[in-house]
Amino acid sequence: MAQETDTHFLDGRGARIVAGAVFVFSLGMIGFLGRENFMPAAEETVQSTGNPELDACLQERVGAVDQMRADGVINAGQYEQFRGRAVAFCEGQFGGTP
Repeated sequence: MAQETDTHFLDGRGARIVAGAVFVFSLGMIGFLGRENFMPAAEETVQSTGNPELDACLQERVGAVDQMRADGVINAGQYEQFRGRAVAFCEGQFGGTP
């Protein structure tokens, strides 16, 4: 008497291929979504505005934000937000760009 093998479709080769594809896709998405933790954002340089007080403020404030980014205290999204706030603060304090 031959014994019949009744395997479920989830035990087959096709299901294993699909599971592998889902696994690879998931790893790819984790890498894509966490890319700012692996690759630092390009930092912008502060250009001279012609106002020495504004330049000094920008150098100090934006420099502090750049240092926080380099130390890993903030991520790329926070860096853009903090840098924007620092520039806005200095421009509001010392008259903005000419």
